[in-house]
Amino acid sequence: MKFKYVGFNKEGKKVKGIIEASDIQEAKQKLSNIAIIDIKQKRGFNISFGSVKKSELAKILNVIGLYLKASIPLKKAINLAKNQTQNQKLQKFLSFIEDEIKEGKTLSEAIKNQKIIKLPPYIIHSIQIAQNSSNLDLILIENAKFLQEEDKINSKSTQALIYPSFIIIISLILVIVMMNTVVPKIIKIFQNLNQNLPNVTKITISISHFLQNNYILLSVGFIIALLAFSFAYKKVLFFRKIIDSLILKTPLLKRLSISKNLGRFSSLTYTLTNSGIHFMNAVNLASKTIDNEILKEKFQKALNEVLEGKKLSTSLKKQNFPDISFIEAIALIEETGESKNIMQNLKEIYLQEYHSKVSILLSLLEPIMILIVGGVIGFIVISMLLPIFSMNVMR
Repeated sequence: MKFKYVGFNKEGKKVKGIIEASDIQEAKQKLSNIAIIDIKQKRGFNISFGSVKKSELAKILNVIGLYLKASIPLKKAINLAKNQTQNQKLQKFLSFIEDEIKEGKTLSEAIKNQKIIKLPPYIIHSIQIAQNSSNLDLILIENAKFLQEEDKINSKSTQALIYPSFIIIISLILVIVMMNTVVPKIIKIFQNLNQNLPNVTKITISISHFLQNNYILLSVGFIIALLAFSFAYKKVLFFRKIIDSLILKTPLLKRLSISKNLGRFSSLTYTLTNSGIHFMNAVNLASKTIDNEILKEKFQKALNEVLEGKKLSTSLKKQNFPDISFIEAIALIEETGESKNIMQNLKEIYLQEYHSKVSILLSLLEPIMILIVGGVIGFIVISMLLPIFSMNVMR
């Protein structure tokens, strides 16, 4: 770490500079021959716009929470937690938080000031709420549990895409090789025979010529299109709404998106209420984890009506929220006040449905991909064989 300092030397001359040290105490020891006026960590060298794995962040939050539960002071707990990870980014993050706390900042203030890792907003807000109570240890432990659960969901989603992606890549390579090597050799034979070719063969030959002449342009265009789509989906709200709206109009994808988002929402709401946060505060924080913009917008409009004194279940129904069972569960919570048990049941129901839908999607994708690949290759083979068959018939 690097620290900026301002002070006076033995001659009474004002000096300033930058010194490297593991923490602020070591920096002060190195500057013992200077009367320090001000010393603080140089922020710029800690700026990183990345993030760490959720499983690693969960481990650290859990460790700090357990230390706090064992009545170890927060500053000491953070210092001890640094020894529990080999991730340098997390170590820098914890060192920064420790230094901020030494300077009298609260944990939530320290987390807001840091720019080393990107933390989910609900963690920052839940810590801010917990500081006003004695539940900080529970909040950290419960947040760790939620992050572990979310990491499992993300891993499941990633694994679900591996096989289809592999099939698509292999298929593209196979078709490109055929169109650029096999087909041109057969075309030369047809050209030497001066035979009138069937239309399907002419189409295949045209595609082959087009690919040979434009493969670099097509490859660059494909990469640019993918990057543009990814950028637009992440940065352009209007575009993201269009895509998310299409997802909610596609039967299987609709249930997949709803079950994933409501499972995550229910899981975090249960986590927060279980650690002592009021139900509506928990709902407000958990709504920030919904990644489908259409669902999020409906939820935010409903929450705005709650501020006006209306019931959340009534407002969700008014917004045509696309899951009646969820609305009924919220209404039951509003009637009975049993938020923990109901949200726990919802979490299990929706996450189980999500895993089930992923399995169904995979089972459908496999034969569909095989049919598409077989169809494309079959078309190429048949289009090349038709002129040969016609030659045999003429003979």
